Amino acid sequence: MIYLASKSPRRTQLLDQIGVQHSVIEIAVDETLNPRVTAKENVVALSTKKCQEGVRYTLSRNMVSFPVLAADTMVVLGEEIFGKPTSTEDAIGMLLKLSGKVHSVITGVTVGIISSDKANFHSIAVESLVEFSKLSRLDCKRYCSTNEPFDKAGAYGIQGYGSVFVKRIEGSYSNIVGLPMHEVAMLFKKLNIPFWLN
Repeated sequence: MIYLASKSPRRTQLLDQIGVQHSVIEIAVDETLNPRVTAKENVVALSTKKCQEGVRYTLSRNMVSFPVLAADTMVVLGEEIFGKPTSTEDAIGMLLKLSGKVHSVITGVTVGIISSDKANFHSIAVESLVEFSKLSRLDCKRYCSTNEPFDKAGAYGIQGYGSVFVKRIEGSYSNIVGLPMHEVAMLFKKLNIPFWLN
């Protein structure tokens, strides 16, 4: 059993896929990025911050000390980091920037192990590459009408309607969805967190 410090239904589905029992805890942190460090360093910092908040949440409520898992995913094109779109125009703008190009999807994952009211944090970062086909403004507008882009970094979901834009991927597919399951499983094994492969 673990706590998942994330409201993402996609992360819940991915953990369910490999039989990881988990309970969702809802936390909120300041997600302001540090412009002086890389995207990879930012995702690790944010996943760590979310995990720390998750641990604080469980300790403050005297919950059973199960491991806490947190993650943060970013879409990166060149030096630009794409968060979740704030409007239809913002989503269209993001999609048109990604159109016909290869971008990175980077997920930071942190697991907090609680012991004697203290916690040790273990983080990884995984990067996948995604190549988009050439998109028209109309393609983007029609996609936005599905409402799928608005809670997703980079304004698309590879597991949904957005899959039609994806020409090629390199690396972990589940990482692009929001949690790199192979690497998470290896981290669980390293930390002796029980799941079905153990």
